[in-house]
Amino acid sequence: MNNPATAKNADERGMILINVLVIVLLATSVLAIMLAGQDSIVERGLSAREATQALSIARGGELSAVTALRRDLAAGNSSDNLTEHWANINENDRAIDGGKFSFTVSDAQARFNLNSLAKGGITAQATFGDIAAAAGLAPGTVDQIAALIALTGRVDDLSALQAAGLSDEQLTKLSLFCTALPEATTVNLNSAPEALIAALANNADTARTIVALRGRNGGLNPAALSAANVLTPSGSGITSDYFWSRARVTVGSTAQSLTSLLHRRMVDGRPQVEAIRRWRGRAPLEAPTLVR
Repeated sequence: MNNPATAKNADERGMILINVLVIVLLATSVLAIMLAGQDSIVERGLSAREATQALSIARGGELSAVTALRRDLAAGNSSDNLTEHWANINENDRAIDGGKFSFTVSDAQARFNLNSLAKGGITAQATFGDIAAAAGLAPGTVDQIAALIALTGRVDDLSALQAAGLSDEQLTKLSLFCTALPEATTVNLNSAPEALIAALANNADTARTIVALRGRNGGLNPAALSAANVLTPSGSGITSDYFWSRARVTVGSTAQSLTSLLHRRMVDGRPQVEAIRRWRGRAPLEAPTLVR
């Protein structure tokens, strides 16, 4: 015969074993969660450290642009062209410790500044009409943009033109000809694309002559323009005050991008260059493209 007491003791021992197994399972699960959490903390810490390092390198790129542009202004050059040092300090996926580095400096006044419409009057609006036509925009779109700028006073970047009803495709086309800078500026003929110069001059032959002249001389200067009997189009020049600095840095598995709009000027007789706007991550549409 089965002993009821013995059976009861066996059941109790079975329940105790089950409880122990449950406790062990729970403890193991908690430990796994804790370890996973620690791994996540370590990974986040590593990513943060990589991001900080990458951003520091990107700011170093900006500083190199500031230094080159300041030295160029101090030298008193009569023009700003693409043969100068500031325009040739670019890098494309250069290997660095634990990653790679891309960097470019470009002339922000290589494009027509839409904010020149605010105080440019009929002449600026007529010029913009020719530029917009070259970009493939309809006349009605030109009126919408001019109305928006008249209402707001200025736009910070081309994306603001979405309020005037421009599509992404139209904005992309316009970015090949236009930009948005804090104050009215001229277009630098040393860096502007030929299609933009043709729209400014309303003459394709004049644009070809200017591009050929700057190619032969490594850039335009007053003496060369005078010798060639070339009249610069209204709203254009051969110097610049605004420049783009753009860097993309990868450290480990972390990437950082920094785009800076630099303003260069003389202050109390000394050259000064400062970043007046910065974008981390996605850059404005009118910023220069980094080669991939």
